[in-house]
Amino acid sequence: MGASTSEGAAGIYHGLGKTFPGATTPYGLVQVSPNTITGGDNGSGYSYEHTSIEGFAFTQLSGVGWFGDLGNFLVMPTTGPLKTASGKLKDPDKGYRSRYDKASEKASAGYYTTVLSDYGIKAEMTAAPHSGMLRFTFPAHRQSRIQIDLARRVGGTSTLQKVEVIDDHTIRGWMKCSPDGGGWGNSEGNANYTVYFYAQFSKPLKNYGIWSADIPDDWSRKREDVESDAYQQRIAQAAVSKG
Repeated sequence: MGASTSEGAAGIYHGLGKTFPGATTPYGLVQVSPNTITGGDNGSGYSYEHTSIEGFAFTQLSGVGWFGDLGNFLVMPTTGPLKTASGKLKDPDKGYRSRYDKASEKASAGYYTTVLSDYGIKAEMTAAPHSGMLRFTFPAHRQSRIQIDLARRVGGTSTLQKVEVIDDHTIRGWMKCSPDGGGWGNSEGNANYTVYFYAQFSKPLKNYGIWSADIPDDWSRKREDVESDAYQQRIAQAAVSKG
């Protein structure tokens, strides 16, 4: 299954059709798709007129507003100096998000691809009923990596995360998403769920780390809070612990 990437008559003001162009299967558990925005009325996490991508997530909702939800396990390939915040649409250079080549964006049944222009990386994805696969083709570079954001959620943030390195190629863990972190209806929808993941990499994990933002416990974690400059500054200054 897939979606057209064309604007058509859907209307930019309303976030177009609030659908996602990525790969999934009929009634599939997994939807692997590009995400261009967190929150607002773009409940699917993607809108065609956006010019940069903040990552590729494994869970999506289609055709919804009311702040949206899911968009969990956000994966982004990057090169160059490490940035821990994704940045905003209006100023993508301040984060790890990347502009993308619209001419390279292709969506068909069960497959999506595009080129991340800022990094020169080709991204491809497909899905099975209970799993998804990403393939990144990197240019020659001394600083290349894959970043995974466990806190990211379309309508806010997950409120608790765990990750464990199983072996040189495998990680597993979970993300707890409660109303305290916004989500569906910016918490009014009372969405409360846990996403479990098991991820394998084709290349060994020889050099890895974990970044964690120092967010005070008494700070609200709803969508407008996560988007605030104060919150984003904390994320950008997050300490990285070597694995």
